[in-house]
Amino acid sequence: MILIGASLLMCMAGLVLVLAGKQESATAPAAETEDTFDPLASRRSRWTPEIIVKYLNGLGLNLAPAIVIAALVIESVLFVILAFAVELSLAFLAYVAMLLTTHLTLQALGTRQKRMLLLALPSFLNQVSRRLSSGVSVEHAFTDSMENIEGPLELAMRRIMQRVGLGLELHQAFEREARANGLKELLIISTALHINEQFGGSIRAVLDDIVHILRLDDQGKRELSAQTGETRITALVLSILPIAMIALLFSMNPEFLLQMWRDSFGKQLLVAAFAMQVLGVFSLWRLVRSI
Repeated sequence: MILIGASLLMCMAGLVLVLAGKQESATAPAAETEDTFDPLASRRSRWTPEIIVKYLNGLGLNLAPAIVIAALVIESVLFVILAFAVELSLAFLAYVAMLLTTHLTLQALGTRQKRMLLLALPSFLNQVSRRLSSGVSVEHAFTDSMENIEGPLELAMRRIMQRVGLGLELHQAFEREARANGLKELLIISTALHINEQFGGSIRAVLDDIVHILRLDDQGKRELSAQTGETRITALVLSILPIAMIALLFSMNPEFLLQMWRDSFGKQLLVAAFAMQVLGVFSLWRLVRSI
């Protein structure tokens, strides 16, 4: 067990070194092109792994990377402790369950923040459109409208305007934020701004059409959520029911599961059941998320 714990710690140290090397190579000026350059990346700490930043941006989650790194370190330490306390197979399954739980929690938080951003986006674009009607420039209209917003949209707009202040065009800043968060709505705004910069026309009318499309899309999502409520509840019950049955059985007759765990074949069955439960919960979650 001591050799296993030492090897795990060495693997973690090697992973940190690899991530640090990738971060240094990613910040090298020769490796950056105009299409992938993001001026905000140069302001990050050189000790922040790029893979963690991309992971959080892909989830649309405004969270410090240090929190994710600390969670991974704590879970790895718990895995080493469990490897000394129980068998390695059980400790590995518990470690996988902790990682999966952390990922699902972060993804749920990111989805909630994306939803809040999209809910506030039509009102924000309406304010921009009203300021455009008074004769101000497009960039100033977006900047002035930031005074009345808060939450995830405010953070996203601050990052966009920081990119503009660091030398990017407004449509390029929207495009970077859309790629980072995976929000096609911001990419639509970027395309509209780019077309307006190249060919002219009424950007106010385009923004009004985008607001109308966003509100129709939100209405369609609400109707779909109401129609699939029974399916989502069924998936939740199917995910919780096996765990509840095991907990009830253990509370009524704990010796039964302990004897099964002491037997080699019974242990294989329990490990296989746990793995299938994790796989089933993940599959149901993916199916419900795609609705």
